[in-house]
Amino acid sequence: MTAMAFWSKSSAFNGWRKAHFVDGAWHTAACTTSKTLEELNAHGDRWELVTAEEATARFAQANYLPVAEITEARFTDMLEVLPPMDWQGSPDSQSFKLMEMYSGNITDIFAQYGTRFFTMRNEVTLTHEQIIGKVRAFIDAEGIAA
Repeated sequence: MTAMAFWSKSSAFNGWRKAHFVDGAWHTAACTTSKTLEELNAHGDRWELVTAEEATARFAQANYLPVAEITEARFTDMLEVLPPMDWQGSPDSQSFKLMEMYSGNITDIFAQYGTRFFTMRNEVTLTHEQIIGKVRAFIDAEGIAA
């Protein structure tokens, strides 16, 4: 059976609850006194039943931050706050990730491209090339010279 979750469509709660199949229905806990989807939504709340994989993906997407330009001082401060994770570089760019995760496998990422400095929050699994690709896309969209 596929793992399921209750996803909150409310902007006040960014998250999800694991769903348990009990007595032929999905519940918020593994007992019959827990709530079903209909009971969760009975008072105007906005929950939906999705796969646990979808809930995890939505949670990650909701916690990403887009590329933003920062100062060289901010870049240097973050480089020195903890040992950098996956510090990579080439002649015209460098990137690193904070060792401390924001949530799950989401972390803050910092990059230098040319003479500009950037940050974003995304998956820790992004490669240096993917990070610089996002920075280039930001530069192209904003018309910022590297």
